[in-house]
Amino acid sequence: MRKLFLYIVSLFILTGCSDEIPEHERPVQSKRAILAYLIANNNLDREIMNNVVWMYESLAQSQDSCSLAIYYKPSSNNSYNNGYLKETQILTFFTDGHGQINGQPALEGSDITTENVVEQALKYTAVPGTSTDPDVMQANLQAMADIIPAESYGLIFGSHATSWMPAEENPFISTKSFGQDEYAYNSINIPEFADVLEASFPGNLDFVLFDACMMQTAEVCYELRNATHYCIASVMDTPTVGFPYHRILSELYQDEIDFNQVCTDVISFNKEMGLWGTYAAVDCTQMDAFAASVREEIASKASLVENLSSHAIQQYGRNQFRFFSFDIADLIQQLNEGVLPDAFQQILSQTIIAKSCIESVNRQIIGDFDEDKYCGMGMYIPDAVPGNTRWNDYYRSAISWYQTVWSE
Repeated sequence: MRKLFLYIVSLFILTGCSDEIPEHERPVQSKRAILAYLIANNNLDREIMNNVVWMYESLAQSQDSCSLAIYYKPSSNNSYNNGYLKETQILTFFTDGHGQINGQPALEGSDITTENVVEQALKYTAVPGTSTDPDVMQANLQAMADIIPAESYGLIFGSHATSWMPAEENPFISTKSFGQDEYAYNSINIPEFADVLEASFPGNLDFVLFDACMMQTAEVCYELRNATHYCIASVMDTPTVGFPYHRILSELYQDEIDFNQVCTDVISFNKEMGLWGTYAAVDCTQMDAFAASVREEIASKASLVENLSSHAIQQYGRNQFRFFSFDIADLIQQLNEGVLPDAFQQILSQTIIAKSCIESVNRQIIGDFDEDKYCGMGMYIPDAVPGNTRWNDYYRSAISWYQTVWSE
């Protein structure tokens, strides 16, 4: 009943919007539309709004017709608010590839400001509610897809995140899976997140890009294996500036996305900015075969796994998240006397199709990171943090990767 109510609300919002472009004035739609679900009701509002400006900058330079819809929930805290968007809205942009966006000349140069970009956007009132609530998220994704019908979609998700770890808030560790809508516990756990995507985009979701920390793990990609073809993300903390959309967005509209180019462009930008980064693209349709291969390696060397020190493996967590994820290839290598088996290397290459990384000049930011050991994806080892029963119990009870790879 609640889902039906939210769907009716979304229909009312769309049909009652005065900013909608008349159908005959809309530019020809591209095969793929991009939807961005940006939860900025936290301390990232200004940085995420700047990402919107970068997206516009890319569209303004596009020579193709492109469609972009952005769900944007701004900060309710005036200390963080971007200053130009005070309520949750869906912002849409249609470019004709000939210098027009939303039927107006595209902004150029110094005119591309937050104020001008927000003003030129076609605005729709979003379905109300906590943005990480599964029903609210699904209703808004459906509303965005209704605004921009397309053959397929790419999704960008921007906010705080902590990978597979369940949402909770305590004085010591504040985990949030994906999204932080004001409070850390206002987030969505990954199994429920995958359910939303499967229901919203049955068979036509080309990629999910996480502009959020710690999301490129086997646990996340395995949950998404029936929801999307590709996942672009980082296994480590990400710089708050976000992805350089003014450099990579155009590539995400291509029929055949060059994921190596995307990862390389992000790292090049971070290097110019004096930042760090680990970025990879995973073919989620390979995750079943990949899981079977990892399971075979672990099961055949169970005694070695049991006695392997977690301190000996490349790990990707920092501070309170230390040991939340370990490099999969480094683990398998250590179980095989420092050599990665050819069969495993083959399925690894088929699964992780692109990667790029750079160490930080400040070791305190990125921790003990070795570029040579970075394969692009991490995973948790059960009980690697033995005192955290919340993590370990949830991992065993809710995460499909555990059931497939680790469960006896």
